[in-house]
Amino acid sequence: MNGKLTLSFTVATFVAAIGALFFLSEVRNRLSRVEREVAAAPVAAPPADLPADAPAADGKGPLQTKDLRKKLDWLIEKLEEVDTRVYEGVVDLEQTLYQQKRQLDNIQRVTKRILEGLRASGDFQGFVSSLPEPKKPLTIEQRKEYKAEAQRFGIEVEDGRVTARGLLNGAQDKAYPIEYFMTRFPDAGHETLVHLMGTAKLEEFQEPPFPDLAGLCTAFYKAMLAAGFEQGEGSHFAREPTGPDDVPPWVLATGDTVYVYVRYEEKGETKLARASDWIIDPATKSPLPADAFKFTGSLRVEHRETGDEMLLAEGRGFLMSVYPDRAAMIEVALESARSNNYLYNWSRLPKHDGEKPFYIDLIFSKTPLTK
Repeated sequence: MNGKLTLSFTVATFVAAIGALFFLSEVRNRLSRVEREVAAAPVAAPPADLPADAPAADGKGPLQTKDLRKKLDWLIEKLEEVDTRVYEGVVDLEQTLYQQKRQLDNIQRVTKRILEGLRASGDFQGFVSSLPEPKKPLTIEQRKEYKAEAQRFGIEVEDGRVTARGLLNGAQDKAYPIEYFMTRFPDAGHETLVHLMGTAKLEEFQEPPFPDLAGLCTAFYKAMLAAGFEQGEGSHFAREPTGPDDVPPWVLATGDTVYVYVRYEEKGETKLARASDWIIDPATKSPLPADAFKFTGSLRVEHRETGDEMLLAEGRGFLMSVYPDRAAMIEVALESARSNNYLYNWSRLPKHDGEKPFYIDLIFSKTPLTK
């Protein structure tokens, strides 16, 4: 916190210094205009016993002289001195910021090496990953813990099913293809269909402080595991290219099939729609198949501040992608997804006036549902 306050104070000082430069420049311009006006005006002859360029009789300095030109020259000279000192101060601040950043980078590198050494020795008792080992069955205790964590965000977990609360996104850019079916609010708002909201309401986001959605994506991931979904791997090239003309084989997303549904109210009637019906493949001019989605589980990366393991989906907010994106937890396992040109199926989307939030239930099931 002290580091952030110091940085904030430094930045504020830098901005104030820049403002002072503009202020001094404006003052100097105004003084120049006054000087020109005084020079153009008729000047009365000085008394015979006092030369025009003589200092003030009381010897107090140039501001007491009766010669306006000398006053202006002195003021401009002092302003230029202040201008120079401000500039030098800004340069000093920049150098200080650079030195502080280098020191912080060094501290982070040393801390990371220490943590790696402690982890390797088995003596580390500090930061630990809250994520389970990939593809390792959960214990009864883990399932109970993960269900409770999901419940904090309003995510319900049953055997083979996860139900979460979402918001139909009304800010899509119709000029571009759809890239995500679901993201954490408000990420990728121009290219996604629905947002995962947790227990928050849209009106809570109108003014700060915003509800804290940190951990929502991780809670959804754990909910999927607790419901019995087995994660696979995101789509990728099978290997690195061996030459400029080599194109490695493309591997589609793997993992348990996820049948995704949207439940919503329209004109007093409860409706259940397949998420795949809301997306069209322009090559076939048809909606995606219901079994197109696979639970990949997202990539795992190192948290840049703690060095702990985290889901890339948690960092970016991307949960359910319709084009190859290994950051997402659920991907479309179709070769056509590589074209990145899937379209919104506007004829199937719910019709609403847009005047108030359109909340929905998102259902992720291991088996198809019947209406």
